[in-house]
Amino acid sequence: MDAGQAMRLAGQIEAAVRGTPGVRDVYRAGSLTSNAIDAGARGLGLRDEGTGPVIVQATADGTRVHVAIGVDTARGAGDTTRAVHRAARDVLAAHGVGDADVGVTVVHVHEASPALPGG
Repeated sequence: MDAGQAMRLAGQIEAAVRGTPGVRDVYRAGSLTSNAIDAGARGLGLRDEGTGPVIVQATADGTRVHVAIGVDTARGAGDTTRAVHRAARDVLAAHGVGDADVGVTVVHVHEASPALPGG
C-alpha cells in the first residue's frame, strides 16, 4: 500500500467512524508529542495539511489503523468503541485488507446536556 492509498483509506475510515452512532468527534490519533511534531511539520510545509485524523500505516507486520474518538455517555464508550472497530474493519475488508491491527482510543466523553427547567 502506498501513501496515497493509505490516505484514501484513512479518509473512508474517518467517514465511517463519523457515521457511527455514539461518536461525537474524531480526533487526530497519536501521542501529544507526535501531534506536536506533526503540527510543526505542517506549519513548516514539510507535511500535507490535508492529512486527516485517522492514521493508516502499512508495516512489515501488516496494516495498522489508529482512531481517536469522543463519545456520548448515552451510548456508552464500550458499545461505541466496538461499533467503531467494526466500521473500520468493514472499510478495510471492502478494500481487501483483511488482517489489520485496529486501535480505537476514547479521548473524550461528552456528558449528556442537563434538561432545561420547564422544557
